[in-house]
Amino acid sequence: MEFFTVDGMWWLPASPEHQLPGTLSFDADSLELVVHGSLEPATATSSGVSLFPTEWSTTPVIFGRTHEGKDVTLLDAGGANFVGPDVTKSSYRVGMALTGSHTSDRFVEAWCQFDYLNAWSQPPPVTESGGRSHEYTLRFHNVDLAEAQLEGAEVRLTANVTGRIKRDEVTCKQLAYFVVAFDPSSTSDVLGNWVRPLQDLLILALGKPVRLTELHLRSESTGKLNEAAFEAVQPAPSRRDPDWASIAGNSAPTLLTLRDTPIPFADLLPRWFDLRSKFSEVLVLLHSPHYVGSMFSEHRYSSAFQSAEALAHVLGYSGREKSRAEHRTRVDRLILAAQSAGLNEDSVSWAGRVLRSRNDKPLSKQIHDLVVSTGRIGQEILGTSADFGQITASARTGVSHGGASKSLGVVERHWYGEVLRWVVRAKVLMELGMREGEIEDRVLGRASFRHAIRNLGEQSSTAV
Repeated sequence: MEFFTVDGMWWLPASPEHQLPGTLSFDADSLELVVHGSLEPATATSSGVSLFPTEWSTTPVIFGRTHEGKDVTLLDAGGANFVGPDVTKSSYRVGMALTGSHTSDRFVEAWCQFDYLNAWSQPPPVTESGGRSHEYTLRFHNVDLAEAQLEGAEVRLTANVTGRIKRDEVTCKQLAYFVVAFDPSSTSDVLGNWVRPLQDLLILALGKPVRLTELHLRSESTGKLNEAAFEAVQPAPSRRDPDWASIAGNSAPTLLTLRDTPIPFADLLPRWFDLRSKFSEVLVLLHSPHYVGSMFSEHRYSSAFQSAEALAHVLGYSGREKSRAEHRTRVDRLILAAQSAGLNEDSVSWAGRVLRSRNDKPLSKQIHDLVVSTGRIGQEILGTSADFGQITASARTGVSHGGASKSLGVVERHWYGEVLRWVVRAKVLMELGMREGEIEDRVLGRASFRHAIRNLGEQSSTAV
C-alpha cells in the first residue's frame, strides 16, 4: 500500500450539506483525517465550543471527495473531538480508507498483492519471441496460475497485466495477486480471515519480511472493486522489486515456492488455512519480527523461543515427564528418604504436596524433543550443540523476566534464536504435509542454515 496525502472536502452521510476541508494522510505510523472544524453540524441553539469532556467515539462512515474529484469513503474513524461552530480542528484515526462511495462495511472479494508474490509465483513473461531478431509478441490478458477451494471461499492466484497503448509507445506491468472470493464480510474479517493468513504463508515459505503492497475490495452493494488502505504494522518498502534471484539463491532462507511445492496449490491452501488456525500462536510469535521495522535482540530471541515453546505444546511435547505410576514411586521414595533423615512432619507433608503436583516435562526437554522431531535437521543441531534445549531454555529466562541474569550474550543469543526459527519453520512445513526427507534436504541444503550452524558451534562452547 503506497503512502499518500490527499486534500478534499469531508462530510457525514446524514449531513451532506455540511462539508469541511481537510487532509487524509497515510504513512508508516497512521491513517489519519484532519478536518478544519467540526463534522457534526451546528444546531440552531449551539454556540461556541462544547465544554463537556469528550469521550473517544467511532464514526462508522465519513464521505469525502478529493480536489481531483475522486470519491473516498472512510470506515471506523475514531476520535475524541469537541463539537460546535467555533471548533477549529477535528482529528480522526481511520480504520480503513476506500476509493468510491460505500454505505456499508460489507465486501465479497479481495485482491491482495505482496512485494514477494511475483518472485514466489513466477508468472509467465508478458513477452514472447516472434522468431525473428528484435520481434516480440506482447501479452495483455491475465493468466490464472493456480486456484483452490476453501470452506466458504475460493482463492485464485492470478497474474494481472495492466498498461496503456499509444501511437508510438506501449507500457505494461504484470503483478501477481491472490484473489479471494468469500461470503459478505466486514473489513476486519477480510483482513483477519484471508489477507493475514496469505501473508503468513509467504513469510513462512520465504523466511523473510513480506509487505502487503496493494489491497482491493469488491463491495457487496455496488459490485465495484475499490482500492483500500488501512493501518498495518509492516516492514519498510523494499528498495528494489524482489525477483526470483532474491529468493532462489542458496544464501536465501527460502523453503517453499509455487514452482517447487510438492503439494499442489489446490491442496496446499486448504491445509494451510486449517493449520494456521491450529498454530495461530506459534505463527504470531514466529513472524512478529518480520512485521516490524526493528526489534531489540532480547525481544527477537524471546519471540523465537516462545514460538518453539508454543509449537511443542500444540504437538504434545509438554506432557508428563514420567507415567503416573513412575512419578508416584519417585515421590514416595523421596518422602521416605526425608522421613528417615528426621525432617519434621510439616516439612515432609509440604514437600509431598509440591512434588506430587510437579510431573510436568522440563521446558528444556520439550525444546530438545521438538528439535529431535525434525530428523536430520535436529541431528545436525544437537551434534553441534548437545545441550541446545538446556541452553535455549536458560536464555529464555534472561529475556522474559526483568532483572534475571542473561545466560547468553548478544551474539550467542542471535544464533541460537536463528536456529530455533529454522526448527519451527521446518516442523510447521512437516505438519503442513511435506515429507520429512524433503524438508531435511531443503533446510540442510541452504547455505544460510549451514552458516547459522557454524556460528552456533562457535558460540556453544561458551554458552552456559
